[in-house]
Amino acid sequence: MTVAVRGQAIDSDDPLYQEGLTHLQAGEWAEAIRCFEELARLYPNSRLAQGALDEARFKASLDATTRVKAKQWIIPWRALTVRALTVLVILIFAVQGGRFISEQAAPLLARARLERQQGQLLAEANAYLGAGKLDLAEARYHDLLALVPDHPEALKGLAQVETQREVIALYQEAVALQEQGDYEPAVVKFTEILVRSPGYRDVSQRITAIKHRQDLDALFAAAEADYQAGLAVEAIAKYEQIRAIDVSERPDFVTDRLFELSLTMGREIIERDPPTVEAVPQALDYFTKALALHPRDTEAALEQRLARLFLDGNSLYYQGRWDEAISRLREVYDKRPQYLKGMVATLLYDAYIHSGDQFRDGDDLYQAYEQYRRAAELPVADTALARGRMAAIQPFMTPTPTPTVTPTPTVTPEPTFPPALLALVNTPVPTPTPVPLQTHRNSIVFYSENPDQPGLWAMDPAGANRQYLGNSPALRKQYDALIERARLSPDGRYRVYNLKAEEGKVHLFIQPPSSEQFPNPAPRQLTFLTGLSYDPVWSPDGGRIAFVSNDNGSDDIWVVRPDGSELTRLTLNTWEWDKHPSWSPDSSRIVFWSNRTGRKQIWIMDADGRNAQNISNNSNWDEYDPIWIK
Repeated sequence: MTVAVRGQAIDSDDPLYQEGLTHLQAGEWAEAIRCFEELARLYPNSRLAQGALDEARFKASLDATTRVKAKQWIIPWRALTVRALTVLVILIFAVQGGRFISEQAAPLLARARLERQQGQLLAEANAYLGAGKLDLAEARYHDLLALVPDHPEALKGLAQVETQREVIALYQEAVALQEQGDYEPAVVKFTEILVRSPGYRDVSQRITAIKHRQDLDALFAAAEADYQAGLAVEAIAKYEQIRAIDVSERPDFVTDRLFELSLTMGREIIERDPPTVEAVPQALDYFTKALALHPRDTEAALEQRLARLFLDGNSLYYQGRWDEAISRLREVYDKRPQYLKGMVATLLYDAYIHSGDQFRDGDDLYQAYEQYRRAAELPVADTALARGRMAAIQPFMTPTPTPTVTPTPTVTPEPTFPPALLALVNTPVPTPTPVPLQTHRNSIVFYSENPDQPGLWAMDPAGANRQYLGNSPALRKQYDALIERARLSPDGRYRVYNLKAEEGKVHLFIQPPSSEQFPNPAPRQLTFLTGLSYDPVWSPDGGRIAFVSNDNGSDDIWVVRPDGSELTRLTLNTWEWDKHPSWSPDSSRIVFWSNRTGRKQIWIMDADGRNAQNISNNSNWDEYDPIWIK
């Protein structure tokens, strides 16, 4: 488009004009003025250029001198007042709340944080202590003491840390001693650990193992001493006990000893002077035991066969079965003519005589003569009877041409046994000397009121193999010594006993061992029950003490740790009595007597009180006061 200005035209599409308009629309007055001035200089008579320049200058001057005033608003004073009051109230409450928090709540919160921190530290310390992480436990207890000096639980925990360190050191020393074979000092240290920390690690099992080892060693030494002293019966009992306790204990050596002693004892009975028929079964038992130990030994097999043949022949002899007796006795005689100091020859001689008499009475004179002849050949003191029988029948055995005069029958007297034979047969069997109670290991010894055999008896833990021991003062003295021994700790240094306390009640006390520092230590009270506590016995593993208490009105069996912890009643009665506990050698069971069936009977139960069983099973008389021999 072209604009006419007094004879001069400006093209509106002119770039300079368009640039000026752009700056003008953008409010860039200086740039717009510059463009329009240049355009006015080029077109001095152009109204378009001059008008654009004037417009740009006007807007620039207006923008420089004019200030835009804000829009006038209507203020809602009532709403503002309400809001201001609300804010003011909030501010007042905030100030008061802040003052309350600073004066009251903040200390409570701080105390709660402190208590939470203390609880966390104590819990962590106790957990570390229980896990045996003593260094970490000690650090936590010290952190707790830093927050709360003289904190009782922290002080107690540190004491326990120190005790556990001492126990660990004791344990390590004891284990080293045990591995070196120094059993006595090892048991002393292990027992000290149990007194300080019952149930610690495997201490009870180690004490049991050591006691097992010591018992075997002591039993072996005693067996060897009896063997060297020629006390075969006592030595056999001890070697057999060793096999019963632990079949793997020097098996070849023990087997050889038992074989030798059994064979020796059997032969001693056979060679005894004067011999005793009643003892031959015992000799046969010895030979059978020897052969069981060495099945291929020819000497033991021969001795067993001879003893059996003699016993069979002797039995047949007394039944009047002469020919059968002769067959057995002759074999013994042919093997050993002086068997039983010649008794076999004496019996055989008499059996031949009786057999000959039977043949003679049956008119078999030739067989009768043969039996008499065999009897006369035997090396007995007097063969006159056999020779007389031979002479009496000989005339009737040879034929003659003259008539034979029938002889007047001779009355044959009833057979009588030779006086020497009767003397041998009637010789009493010597009564063996009773073995000590200690040799009945793992048996239960108890008192019985059996009317035929009152006194001490023994039986196995199942109630079988009952054996009468006797009722002598010597046995009762051994029994009392075993009772006293059961009150000692495994190392023999601590002793538990019952004593009347100051309040008049009978409680259990433990007497510690004396030392250089404490030559006369005071006893420590173990129980504090309201009833009487008595009959204490220490378990062989050292971990528990069983005793009797009538705390609930009836006598029951209880157990407690050596430090007084874990007090537990094992039996619960109303009117019945359970008394006189005794531990098994492995500390797994307890034997006691009870009248729960109406009579005193021997019972056995697990160490936790379960599986109680009556092993007496006797309704005719009382049996009581058992001891489990260890």
